[in-house]
Amino acid sequence: PDISGIGVRAAIYAQNLLCFLPVVLYLWDGEISLDELAGIQDQSTGMLAIAFAILITTASLAAGGNPTISNYHAAIVLDLSWMNNTSTWIWFILYVYERSKAKYKPVLATWSAW
Repeated sequence: PDISGIGVRAAIYAQNLLCFLPVVLYLWDGEISLDELAGIQDQSTGMLAIAFAILITTASLAAGGNPTISNYHAAIVLDLSWMNNTSTWIWFILYVYERSKAKYKPVLATWSAW
């Protein structure tokens, strides 16, 4: 499989690193608008969709009596998918940052409050 090639890995690494660029630009002025937050949420949702697509593809290739993916390549896929999932925390951290500002009433530390 081509998943272990430098091109695939470099593309996923670049995609994850470039997820931070809009965040840095949005934080430059110290304020995060609702539109900016929605943009980061959309970006994170797209990254999650890619991560789950990678996982589902790997599971389907590894399933059955005659798997078509080696353990080595499955480990690489899981690592790349993990990186995509981690980049989703960008949106959550920005959301918490914005909601913790004084202009909002305090949010209780319960699941239902979030």
